[in-house]
Amino acid sequence: MKLINDPNEPHVPEDPSFYDRGRRLHRHRPESRMFLGIIFLAIGALLILKNLDILSYDTSRILISWQMLLIVIGAYNLSRKASSAGFILIAIGTFFLIPKIMDVPYDFFQNFWPIILMIVGIIFIFQWRRTPGYSFGSSVDKNDVLDETAIFGGRNFSLVSDQFRGGKITCIFGGSKINLLYCKPVEGCVIDIATIFGGTKIVVPEDWNVKTEVVSIFGGFEDKRGNSVISRVNQSKVVIIKGSAIFGGGEITSMP
Repeated sequence: MKLINDPNEPHVPEDPSFYDRGRRLHRHRPESRMFLGIIFLAIGALLILKNLDILSYDTSRILISWQMLLIVIGAYNLSRKASSAGFILIAIGTFFLIPKIMDVPYDFFQNFWPIILMIVGIIFIFQWRRTPGYSFGSSVDKNDVLDETAIFGGRNFSLVSDQFRGGKITCIFGGSKINLLYCKPVEGCVIDIATIFGGTKIVVPEDWNVKTEVVSIFGGFEDKRGNSVISRVNQSKVVIIKGSAIFGGGEITSMP
């Protein structure tokens, strides 16, 4: 990886939309909370209607089911701009809900994993050029942007950059360990992660002010640096980690 330490090196033009991304993440938070409130109201109302025998058996077994719960959680993720997790959960819920709505062939469930793989592929195709801090054809140095994918495998590596802009980490049935101890984040630095049946470990300097906005579904993402380290962070070095952990997880640490 490239180390940028020459003060006479030409300054890389900034993308104004990149620095607004961190602010937009927080603008959508009230809308997602409102959506969550609507979900709880709807669930409560459905349970009351079921207890009063107003809902028919066929309707209640569709609306009050684990499949519908996955669809609702997926919609909630979409409201939080976690599109990958949202579409995958909606697809899984819809796939298993269809047999409750209509008659399907006997071998219908054999297509589950092929359909899921196709959906994941479609998501990657539409999101590959949306890496935070970088767009195809821009003048941003690729060595300043993280773009790591681990599928059915793993990888450990270190990134060195004085203008670290964030990037994207994807782990599907695999894992990664990324050392960012030799990076200096720029304003608006965002790391977008997606772990599906996998995990990632991100090693950061102790003075980074890391804000996690990861949606965990049957998984988890944790900052393990400890309160003593987090209390000494540099408020000018803000890094936002967002995304989703589905049947997977990740952690932030300062120990390589």
